[in-house]
Amino acid sequence: MRIPHLINGQAVAGREHFNSINPANQQLLAEVAAGSAEEVQLAVAAAKSAFPAWAATPPAQRARIMHRLGELITRDQAELARIETADCGQAITQTGSSLVPRAADSFHHYAELCTRMDGQTHPTPTHLNYTLLQPVGVCALVSPWNVPLLTASAKVAPCLAFGNTAVLKPSELSPMTAARLGQLALEAGVPPGVLNIVQGNGRDAGAPLVAHPDVRLASFTGSTATGNAIVRNAGLKKYSMELGGKSPFIVFEDADFERALDAALVMIFSINGERCTAGSRILVQQSIYPEFARRFVERAKRITVGDPLDPATVIGPMVSQGHLARVRGYIELGLQEGATLLCGGVQRPDYAPEPAAAVRDGNFVWPTVFADVRPGMRIMREEIFGPVACLLPFSDEADAIAQANDNPYGLASYVWSENAGRAHRVAAALEAGVCYVNSQSARDPRPPFGGIKASGLGRDGGHWSLQTYTEPKNISISYGQHAIPRWGL
Repeated sequence: MRIPHLINGQAVAGREHFNSINPANQQLLAEVAAGSAEEVQLAVAAAKSAFPAWAATPPAQRARIMHRLGELITRDQAELARIETADCGQAITQTGSSLVPRAADSFHHYAELCTRMDGQTHPTPTHLNYTLLQPVGVCALVSPWNVPLLTASAKVAPCLAFGNTAVLKPSELSPMTAARLGQLALEAGVPPGVLNIVQGNGRDAGAPLVAHPDVRLASFTGSTATGNAIVRNAGLKKYSMELGGKSPFIVFEDADFERALDAALVMIFSINGERCTAGSRILVQQSIYPEFARRFVERAKRITVGDPLDPATVIGPMVSQGHLARVRGYIELGLQEGATLLCGGVQRPDYAPEPAAAVRDGNFVWPTVFADVRPGMRIMREEIFGPVACLLPFSDEADAIAQANDNPYGLASYVWSENAGRAHRVAAALEAGVCYVNSQSARDPRPPFGGIKASGLGRDGGHWSLQTYTEPKNISISYGQHAIPRWGL
């Protein structure tokens, strides 16, 4: 199977290819076109040519096409879930029940919002000022490998719904559902050139795309290092960056213990731990810390690791052998730094059953939990992006806030307390773009989502996406009676 680029509505074969490998069994899934500056130039030119007509398309018509695309994703939900699971290793129970349906929701949400792109009026005694929200133009959308269909859809949906055209560059580690999304977009009625897809790696395809002079906006989800490089090298344009995270998960002694325990396990071990909002720093008040740690480890040991197509599996393989080595490297580093390993480790622990023979060569990491973690340890400060949790106690509210904020990242945060005043105080004090109180991550398409500090810039979601994918234009009309100086008479 070969996957081409999609440029101006046509499949464009690659001159070179790279392999997409199933991380559960190391088998070849597809040969994928490897793009370069040449394909980027063609795709950007197609998007630029298609922009005027698409921007002029009535919002109601764009909305119908976006709704249709959402319906097609729902129609093909089972197929897309299987492709996603095979390509990036996420458990089928999570791709099928949550990640793919949320991709469809993105198109339905922005289909509705694009028909209500209302500006503002600012009358004065002499002028009427009113605001138009206009599309930016050609947008570069660079999506990550961990939840590829969901994140690609979260970018494509507002971008196209608001009248922009796009060149999508998916990660080379999980390119397959992006290719299918392009096919469904054409089936839904998206005109040729409005959505283009260039496959390839960041150096050869991503860098020339975001730096192209005709690209007016670069939307990137991925590592902080790459985000910084894009801003340094791509020139003056709009940027939207959702970058790394090292989110604190704070449990006070008055929390609902069982629900907090459930959520803590979900927020570090779901999506294989490969999620930017993972609650990887679990801070527990001293009075309940020993019991919480004991129960957390007890349950982590029982989490099923193995074939991601097996409905019983919770944690599938890491996306690639390179990422497997990275996560294992952090586990080894934690031991070297002096942290105490409570469960998991570099290799399969004795208490864990072997995966099925068909996936014996998978890139597996078992749920790993460290205690006795000090604030300066790298496993405490750096994003591991795998199923590795750090447990540590805190004394009181001030200590919890101080420990939580002592980190370069600021994407998500979690607070568990039955004291409403405390929950509000701590949520307001945490340096993060979003805080979930007495809950795991519960994304809604309407509120703003994004990070501060090293976790990025800009916000997406609902009307906040208008700040990213539109440009406000003020039009000032005189009533015809204001004074104008008469010079040179």
